[in-house]
Amino acid sequence: MCNHFLMPNNDEIRPLAGVPDHGFGLLGRLVHSTIAEYVGIPLAVPRLHLGQNTLPDPPFPMPAEVPFGGDLGLGWLECGQSLATFLRTGIAALRSQPVPDISAYSDRIRIAQRVLRFDAIAMAWHDPGRAMLPVVALAVDRAGNALAGWLPDGGTAADIEVTDDDPAADDMIVALLHELLQAQYEWTSTAFGLVP
Repeated sequence: MCNHFLMPNNDEIRPLAGVPDHGFGLLGRLVHSTIAEYVGIPLAVPRLHLGQNTLPDPPFPMPAEVPFGGDLGLGWLECGQSLATFLRTGIAALRSQPVPDISAYSDRIRIAQRVLRFDAIAMAWHDPGRAMLPVVALAVDRAGNALAGWLPDGGTAADIEVTDDDPAADDMIVALLHELLQAQYEWTSTAFGLVP
């Protein structure tokens, strides 16, 4: 699982333009886009997506989302299918991973990492405690904002609901997701010479 937390799949960059925001701006768009990807797809393993340029910081305004690459299934099983353990493992992997020489990456990846800043992260999964919701998601950004979203059973992307007031959202999971985002941001900033 460690290596899969290091780099998003930059071949899958998806602009957030035109995605419904549910009244929550770019973070709302990230939640919607993440859930919409899994309509009709059973989620046996949590899926992670990074939101890029979702905060109003320089240098570039193009907001996008990109999924983490790789199969997290083995790591999910090794973590006993516990969201907290899964996220803690990812955080530890990022924090302990050495920073490679930037020449190990292609020009395309180096450019993408410099123009697409990691501002948010979303996690989608199937929550067995919510049997009527095949997909739920949490998203956080570096500014401390958090949103929850869900897809009602049998629903389509048009039925996705997003809120900033979900009493079922676990504060510990939100905090761990934020820490994972921060670890990814710091690792990428160090590896590609960005200013955190």
